[in-house]
Amino acid sequence: SGLKTFDAFPKTRQTYRVSSSRGGALTIFVTILCIYLTWMELRQHLDGTETQAFSVEHTAAADHALQINLDITVAMPCDSLHINVQDAALDHILAGDILTKEGTSFDDTSAHRLVPLGGREDHVYNVLAKAKKSKFGKSGRKTSSWLRKVDRSSCRIYGSMAVNRVMGDFHITAAGHGYGSTGQHIDHKTFNFSHVVNELSFGDFYPKLVNPLDDVKATTDENFYKFQYYLSIVPTIYHSENSHRSLLTNQYAVTEHSRQVSSYQVPGIFFKFDIEPLTLTINERRMPFTKFAVRMVNIIGGVLVSGNWCYKLVDLFVEYFRRKKRSMDGMI
Repeated sequence: SGLKTFDAFPKTRQTYRVSSSRGGALTIFVTILCIYLTWMELRQHLDGTETQAFSVEHTAAADHALQINLDITVAMPCDSLHINVQDAALDHILAGDILTKEGTSFDDTSAHRLVPLGGREDHVYNVLAKAKKSKFGKSGRKTSSWLRKVDRSSCRIYGSMAVNRVMGDFHITAAGHGYGSTGQHIDHKTFNFSHVVNELSFGDFYPKLVNPLDDVKATTDENFYKFQYYLSIVPTIYHSENSHRSLLTNQYAVTEHSRQVSSYQVPGIFFKFDIEPLTLTINERRMPFTKFAVRMVNIIGGVLVSGNWCYKLVDLFVEYFRRKKRSMDGMI
């Protein structure tokens, strides 16, 4: 055929090919190296490259209200609790009139203690995939059916409320004992502020995004006990350059400082939140598939060519020392 004239890849007959143990070892090494480099490139392609940058929050954004989404179960009857919000602007919100309260049982079997979290594990594409906005109601966590029928001495408080976008204090205390609390003065022996935080988030509610206080429990046998959580809220923007999707939400870090207090102090559950004047932007960029394919061809081709040259170089040195040894043996 006339096409054989243009063959740029001449073939060697099988009878002229010689296999060696060195060639077999080098082939295995080159194969393993290609698989390793391919896997590393594939992981980088799937994970993408993320960059983080801080910027000063704009004044217009700081003027907006902040939405708090809460679902918490407290080991006290609903009519014994007082819920209030007070912020740095000296505004008071009677959260008990906004949030929904219902009697339930106290079940902390599936909750866990507050533990320090490591670095952020979710990538931008995972966050964007989970970010399906929803109207906040009661979270999906349910107590055992037999407990719900037998015991309804606890109170489940859930719902959303808007507060000023400034430093504030959201607290749950006993009726007649809290700051600015009015109503019946209940017996101190009934105080029990053990609780389970099913959900606590800020901003628009995204059910699948996990927050540091989700499913966290804190229990005590003391009547006068003060649970304090200090929350540092950072407005966060997730952005993907490939899908051109963006998500504005609020991350927060939390520290706990809880202790037994005297009968002259106010026991309860206190969430002190402060909004950082910075915005964190997390930007993700993934390599286009065509560029990824070209890189893979270059990597595999480069490894094969380098392996071939290494084999020829080793073979040349072996042959050189073999001839030198023969010449020295001939002289002896």
